[in-house]
Amino acid sequence: MLRRISGELKSYPWGSATLIPDYFGKAADSSVISEIWFGSHDASPSVDISTGEPITVALGKKLSFLMKLLSCESALSIQVHPNSDQAKAGFEKENQLGLLLSDSNRNYKDQSHKPELIIALTPFEALAGFRPLAEIRQVFQELGNQAPAFYELAALCDKPDAYRELFETLLESKDLVSTFESAIDTFLLSGPTQTAAELTTRLLSQYPSDTGALVSLLLNYLKLEPGQAVFVPAGQLHAYLSGLGVEVMASSDNVIRGGLTSKHIDRDELMKIVQFTEEKDPRVEASNIATGLVQYPVPVSDFFVYRASVSGANLFADLDIQGESIVLCTAGEVAVGTSLDEREVIRAGEAVLLAKAKKFSLTGSGTAFVVFGN
Repeated sequence: MLRRISGELKSYPWGSATLIPDYFGKAADSSVISEIWFGSHDASPSVDISTGEPITVALGKKLSFLMKLLSCESALSIQVHPNSDQAKAGFEKENQLGLLLSDSNRNYKDQSHKPELIIALTPFEALAGFRPLAEIRQVFQELGNQAPAFYELAALCDKPDAYRELFETLLESKDLVSTFESAIDTFLLSGPTQTAAELTTRLLSQYPSDTGALVSLLLNYLKLEPGQAVFVPAGQLHAYLSGLGVEVMASSDNVIRGGLTSKHIDRDELMKIVQFTEEKDPRVEASNIATGLVQYPVPVSDFFVYRASVSGANLFADLDIQGESIVLCTAGEVAVGTSLDEREVIRAGEAVLLAKAKKFSLTGSGTAFVVFGN
């Protein structure tokens, strides 16, 4: 089975009116596009373009993954995703409280965990995972030279539960935000501390007085080049800051937020979910499978992600279909064929659903991301 499917648009304040149109060569208007969903999640299921029906009708079931194009000009919320047990318990608890799935105060929209992979299509900025304590201590000591309140944060780095105490202190202290904002023009900084302070200042310009901006001082700041990727497991604190990327996750919409947002914030739940451990480098190294074909290895079974660069020299024939799949073209033009003698040509920004065949092929000239479910 090979079906052309729709991408479902989402618009949030942090999105961009230009990133997706510019990248895919489409005419831009004033509409802000934040995400385009490809999948079967109940919140925005893709439809079979030929029939107008949700793709679950043709599949007879839901996909185990959700694929997105994500486009941001300003920061997304400081957030975390639950593991499977936490998602089931949280979903049931909110059901018992009588919260509708559409309720803006709801954290859990489904019973699934939400590990996710983000792959940069353009230069992309992200915060992901706690930095080494030695780096955090240095930042707070240097900030403390002009604003002594930050010396106390440097001292917390020596505590047994340092990450938790630092995170909770920053998240709850409006006074520290005021201290930072009033002292920023007097800071004499260089190197990593200057970079961290400049980022915090930028986040405060987007979200004035938001304590989530200070939390950025605790996290790894990543600048991804196109093709580079970050994997975010359950419990890892993160935020995406700018750029365009392909995002793949378990089919879930469970998000617990702590700041940098006008949406629902639940800090008590957040403290239960966050993993307070060091993450030196959350980037994922792509593995070369063949010339022009790479895999992004992830430690979960919900999805498998490949990027194919197709050309006259790289024609991919008789590839095994590992499960239900979505093929998304991100550049040029790619023809997708199956062992059932089906064929669809997709151009940049278009996608097909692939299932119930044993083999598939990719020809043409372009780039495609192929995601298989479990």
